[in-house]
Amino acid sequence: MFNRLIFPTVIFIISTAILWLSPMVSDSFRPTAYSNQVFVKAEVIEVLTESTQSDHLVPSIKTGRQRLLVKLLDSEEQGKQVEVENQLSRLHNVYVQEGDRFIMLIREQAGRTIYWPFNHDRSSAVYWMIGIIVLLTILLAGIQGVNSVVSLYFTGALLIGVLVPALFAGFNPVIVTIGLMAIKIIVNFLLVAGYNKKSIVAMLGTLAGVIVAGVMAQIFGEMAQLNGLYLDKGEDLLYLGGTGQIQVRWLLFVAIMISALGAVMDVAISMVSSYHELRDASPEQTEKERLMATIRIGRDILGTMTNTLVLAFVGSALTTIMMVWGFQMPVMQFMNIPALSLAMIHGLAGSIGLIMTVPLTVLIASFVYQKYND
Repeated sequence: MFNRLIFPTVIFIISTAILWLSPMVSDSFRPTAYSNQVFVKAEVIEVLTESTQSDHLVPSIKTGRQRLLVKLLDSEEQGKQVEVENQLSRLHNVYVQEGDRFIMLIREQAGRTIYWPFNHDRSSAVYWMIGIIVLLTILLAGIQGVNSVVSLYFTGALLIGVLVPALFAGFNPVIVTIGLMAIKIIVNFLLVAGYNKKSIVAMLGTLAGVIVAGVMAQIFGEMAQLNGLYLDKGEDLLYLGGTGQIQVRWLLFVAIMISALGAVMDVAISMVSSYHELRDASPEQTEKERLMATIRIGRDILGTMTNTLVLAFVGSALTTIMMVWGFQMPVMQFMNIPALSLAMIHGLAGSIGLIMTVPLTVLIASFVYQKYND
């Protein structure tokens, strides 16, 4: 038991070190803040005045204005009480009552301090959900659950602590992403499956699948005159500054590799596990029969996995699709809306990566198992 916890503990420590050291390293090329503002937690002491009404299109929200007496809960002004105006509109709707906590924006402007209710404090809901996921995973999966949680933590550390700073530093997104995804894949399968032929094949099959997905997204994205600028906030990245120039053109490749990784990992481990079990259960089978049997299993898996990936990407463009339907746009028009084209290329590129993961993983499994037969 102790030995099985050593590697997850090492990965946990490395992940924590990455998150702790990353800000120190990235400060030299991180874009400077464009305005002198801070965000703090605040609590409503009293609603002094309120003039609100239900929105006629969305009755569940209130519009109008409030005047609030609030107390700052952190920052250098912790404990200070201030009166603030809270303007409520359909899009900016931070309706609060006595005792509610929210996020306050404090900005220095023209020699005076501006206090503005910025948003509801939603962090507690996210933290509770994370806690529930971690608890359920550990309770139901035991030591494997612990390894899964550590793997997820490591993924977050790589993305936040390494990938994002590297992109801002101007490093080549393709090289950085492939390198980090390779590290992530290796660590994940070592944590979940251990070091054996099965995990090695799954690593190689996963990396091959996500690279195919990324390449497809980049090739067909550029064929459709799309690039990283059309990603959400893609153009805004160009104006953040910093010492390095972000290579926005390749962000499609980065985005699809990250998005498709989880599904491709599932397919790859399913393929190698199927091949492994067939090899153990029917050693008299010819290699060709075994390969074809494994691929037939892969067909059933792909039937649901490709739908899952496409629907996930399309779901991100749901409101745009609803607008298209509402305006009765012709096919020629909506097919060429950048947001929809981007969502479709993402989903289709991920699906191509998933489909190719099946034969690629099976071929890799055949090579590795025959070359290193026990």
